[in-house]
Amino acid sequence: MIDRNDILLTKIISDNAPQLFNELIPVLKQGSDTFWISLDLSLNTLVNNRIKNTDIYYESGRMGLGRYPLFNYRLDIAIPKNTLMTALHIGDGSVGFSLGNGTCEGFIPEIIGISSNKNDAGLYFVGMAGSSESSEIPLIVFDSRSTYNTKLTNRPIMGITSGRYDEYDVMIDVSGNLIVKSDIRLNDLSLLETIKELQKQIDYLKTKIT
Repeated sequence: MIDRNDILLTKIISDNAPQLFNELIPVLKQGSDTFWISLDLSLNTLVNNRIKNTDIYYESGRMGLGRYPLFNYRLDIAIPKNTLMTALHIGDGSVGFSLGNGTCEGFIPEIIGISSNKNDAGLYFVGMAGSSESSEIPLIVFDSRSTYNTKLTNRPIMGITSGRYDEYDVMIDVSGNLIVKSDIRLNDLSLLETIKELQKQIDYLKTKIT
């Protein structure tokens, strides 16, 4: 009978990856006899930077889900084109914050926020100033650029819509002009109606001048 007190762990063989042990070699002592036993514990889970039996990749603090992490991304999640799919969800499954591809035809990077009740905003952006010093830089910036990381010249900069992807209530065109589909109201004053009324007065004065 071998006593547990006679089992001495004398050597650990590990690969270069941290905290991944490849093989344990204990020494069993019974009386004057010594037995060397090699145990393969199969704890080396990384094979070519991939965790065994998963689609999770890891190297030097970078992780990829579905593929080896691209470029210098710390976390890279593979989402294919032409596939409506959520890559990341933070919430309980019915409400929360989601990122993914918003279409089955191509790829639309989509951010979705779903609130729990009428008193909660669906999506809330907060920009917090790092100091109280004065600056000409806006605290929140939306930046539309070209494929070449230059000024946009071939399409509108921004659009605001409700439930439509091809029709916009408010748009900022490539020249920075604000285009409003219906009206702009300032303290319950209709800018559209005011302009119409001013136009009538101008037309009337023209008749008096001639």
